[in-house]
Amino acid sequence: MLTLAYNRPAISEQEQYLQQFVVDNAPVLALKAIAASHGDVTYAQLQNLVNHQLAQWWLLPHDNLLPANHYEASYWSLVQTVSGISDYQLLGDRFIRHKVASLSCYLLNIGPSPNVAAISRP
Repeated sequence: MLTLAYNRPAISEQEQYLQQFVVDNAPVLALKAIAASHGDVTYAQLQNLVNHQLAQWWLLPHDNLLPANHYEASYWSLVQTVSGISDYQLLGDRFIRHKVASLSCYLLNIGPSPNVAAISRP
């Protein structure tokens, strides 16, 4: 169904900053996650990127805990997955590797939309 431009709800400037943050950072994290799952970069480098992105996120003003869209929910799901595992799980656990790959491919716009459980912003 098409939505007319003048019927679209206005997005606050704060929410636009948050959405732009996700659009800018999601592909970077996705590429690094795929590389780490193949052993091309170290798990420590991936964790440093996640920590850096989270530090940048906390500098932004936000009060809404719900992701704005499915893309953002997928980004936070990838952040949560990468933060909650260890290096050997990323390299050896087929389920985790599949989850990381499917979320990453979606964030890079080269894969279908994965099923993402309800998640909130940090």
